[in-house]
Formats: sequence, C-alpha cells, structure tokens
Amino acid sequence: TDGTEEMIDVWRNNYNFPIIYRRNSVNLGPDRNFLASVSLANGDYCWIFGSDDALAKDSLAILQTYLDSQADIYLCDRKETGCDLVEIRNPHRSWLRTDDELYVFNNNLDREIYLSRCLSIGGVFSYLSSLIVKKERWDAIDFDASYIGTSYPHVFIMMSVFNTPGCLLHYISKPLVICRGDNDSFEKKGKARRILIDFIAYLKLANDFYSKNISLKRAFENVLLKERPWLYTTLAMACYGNSDEKRDLSEFYAKLGCNKNMINTVLRFGKLAYAVKNITVLKNFTK
Repeated sequence: TDGTEEMIDVWRNNYNFPIIYRRNSVNLGPDRNFLASVSLANGDYCWIFGSDDALAKDSLAILQTYLDSQADIYLCDRKETGCDLVEIRNPHRSWLRTDDELYVFNNNLDREIYLSRCLSIGGVFSYLSSLIVKKERWDAIDFDASYIGTSYPHVFIMMSVFNTPGCLLHYISKPLVICRGDNDSFEKKGKARRILIDFIAYLKLANDFYSKNISLKRAFENVLLKERPWLYTTLAMACYGNSDEKRDLSEFYAKLGCNKNMINTVLRFGKLAYAVKNITVLKNFTK
C-alpha cells in the first residue's frame, strides 16, 4: 500500500541487477524480518541494511577494495544525520578505537582484546546497517528463537559467528553508511524502554555466550557500560522512566557491578535530573 512494489518494478526495469522482493501476507515483525531478508539472499555476502538508512557516497566501491581479505564479518562505521539526511550531526561515529584492522579470533584472548577496543555496542553488532557478513557463516548458525522480541536477533547470529574458531573480522574505520536520526524505531514505546532494550538483550547475550568465562563475560559487559554509562543513563531514566522501569534499570546496573544505592539515589532526582542532564558540560562529563 506504500508503493514499494511499484518502486521495485521501476528499479528492475532501470538497473541491471536482480532484485528479490517478497511481501508477506502478515507482518512478521522486525526481528523475523531481519532474519527472513538474509534467507532470501543468494550472494556470497549480505549487507544487512536498515530501511531508514542510506549508503554513503562510493561505499560499495570502497567495500570492494576490502574483499580480498575474505573476512567472515566486515564491520564499518557510520555517519549520523538528521532525518532529512542533510544535517550532519556526527561525520564519523566509530565503533572501535583503532584504524582499519583485520582480526583473527583463534582463542578467547583474541576476543577479549577485541572487546577491549570497542567504544560501544556498535562494536558488537548492534547497528544492523554496519554489518556485512559471509552468508555461509550466517546460514551455519542454529538460531535461538528466544531472541525473537529482543530487537537484536541478528546479534545472536553475529556473536555466534564471532565465537567460531578462526573467525575473521575486518574492521573498516570509514563511515560507509548514513544513519538517519530522529526516527529510532526502538523508541516507539518511549525513551525509557529504548534504554532498557539494550540491557535486556546484551545481558542475555553475555550470560548465554560467556557464563563459563568470567573474564570474557566482564569484557563483553564493559562494552554495554560504554554504551550506557551509569550516571548519564540513570539521569535519563530519572527523567523519562516510570517506577517499574527505574527499578529494572537499577537491577541491571547491579548485575554489572554498579552501586545500587548510588543508582537509586540518582533515580530519585526526578525533575531536577532533567535540568542536570541537559547541562552541556555535565552531559559531556557523565558520558
């Protein structure tokens, strides 16, 4: 009803490449759609691209220059804009504190070193449009259906590939994708719920993958803490969350080793927290 089918026909007629288009009779929801889109593909690699995002100029040509490494995963950075794709808010959002690098994960120490270099959960595959994955690696993973509804089913698959012995990950420290701001589909249930989504999924991932390796589990959880620093995030939750959401956040931070009493004290700030959170100097400090 939104003209997608007609637009696909235009592209098929005007461009010399095959397009596979499938319209489901019912809405599968975003999580199942992520997975179904890859199942339709038949190339060597899949670039799992969000419908709200855009390719940066020459991104396909740039990506092609990296393919000789034959990595299992390519992870690229992003540029952040306003919803109109014109206003530049961040010209280069990096996921790792390194330049281009090819990682080989032969053991847990290799993985722990990689995790220590992550600047946010984008480094552990949260941002769909930054991911290019070898399809045979993706298809080899036995998906855990308990991740349906977490908003991060793709991360389970990517982490499974990441933990496969000998996995090759090529980090491309270039913003090959443009992320449109002000339209985060995860925020439909509110800002507080958007915060909790990250905790629910990534704490589950930490437990499912690394419960038997405390050092690696902690390294993975530290990436979540970089994404959601406790003071700034708690101030935000004090502004936007209800009592249940505040309680959940306090419990999540306690699992990450943060001082629960300190978290609960900040959560009591309420309206004062809103003013404090928006002071630019303090905002930069707390993040």
